[in-house]
Amino acid sequence: MHSDLRRFLLLLLLLAQTTAIYGSKCTVKDSSGALLYDLRPLKLQNDNYSIDGFDSGYRFELNICNVLSTETNAVGRWFRDGNSGIFGRLGDTGPQLRGDKLLLEYTNGDACSNVPQLNQTAIISFVCDHSVNGNGRPAFISDWASCAFMFEWRTPLACSDAVAAGNEQNMETDVGDEADDSNGDIPEEGTSRGAVIFVVVFVVGSIYMLGGFLYNRVLNTSSRLRGLEQLPNYRLWRGIFLAGKFLAMSVYNGVVYVIDTVSGRRGAIRIDDADYHMRNEIFHSDDEQDYEALRIR
Repeated sequence: MHSDLRRFLLLLLLLAQTTAIYGSKCTVKDSSGALLYDLRPLKLQNDNYSIDGFDSGYRFELNICNVLSTETNAVGRWFRDGNSGIFGRLGDTGPQLRGDKLLLEYTNGDACSNVPQLNQTAIISFVCDHSVNGNGRPAFISDWASCAFMFEWRTPLACSDAVAAGNEQNMETDVGDEADDSNGDIPEEGTSRGAVIFVVVFVVGSIYMLGGFLYNRVLNTSSRLRGLEQLPNYRLWRGIFLAGKFLAMSVYNGVVYVIDTVSGRRGAIRIDDADYHMRNEIFHSDDEQDYEALRIR
C-alpha cells in the first residue's frame, strides 16, 4: 500500500512539472498533430463502469466523457462503509498527453473530508495494451487521504499504431454524433491547412497594401501621387492587369476567327484604337508604325 502511495505521489509530481497537450472533451492529438487519440468508444450510455477497490474497501463507478447514469453532472463516485462521494464532475477538461502518457483527469469533486479546502479529484492513466479483451476496463491503483484517486486503464486505444491506423477516420465520421450529444460534448475542430494559408496571405497582403499606401500618402509626398497611384507598385499591378486583359482579348479574337473560319465567314481581325492604346500602356510604345504592323490586312 505504501509503495502504491509513493507511486501515486511521484505521478502527481510528474504531472505538475510536465507540460500537457490538451484536446477536446474526448480526443487529443500529439504535438506533431499526426496522431489522434480518441476515447469516445469508452463512453457508456445509460450505464457505468463498476470498479472494485479490493482491500481498500472502496467501490467506484465512473464513466468516460459522459456523466454517470444516475447523476446529472458527476462522472465518478466512490462508495465505502456506507458513505459515498463524488470525485469528478463533467467539465471542460479532456484527455491530456504528458510526454508519452495518455491521461484523463477528473476535478471539481466534493470537498475532501480530511482537507476541506481541496476538492476530490481522480486521474486515469491509459496504457497501451493489445492483449486485453475489447477496449479493456479501468482498475483502481491507489488513493491519497480519500481525496485523490488513481486508476489505470489498459486498452489498445492508447496505442500509437492503432491511433495512426484508424482513429482519424473515426473522428471524421463521429462529428455529427458528438454535436448532437445531449450532455454537451463538443468535437475537436481542426483548422484546415488551406484556411491557415489563406489567413496568412490575407494578413501579409493587407500589411503590404496598407503600409505602401501610408508611405506614399505621408512620406512620399514629393511624387504627387493621387488616388489609386498611392497604392504600392501601382504601375506594376496596373501593367499586370492590362497585360491579362490584352491576353484575354487576344484569345477571344482568336476564338472568333477560328469560328468564322470554320463557318466559312472569313474576315479580317481588326485591332481597334482601344486595343492599340491598351497595348501602348503596357509596353509604353508611341510608334505609329508598330500600330500599323499589328493590323491584319
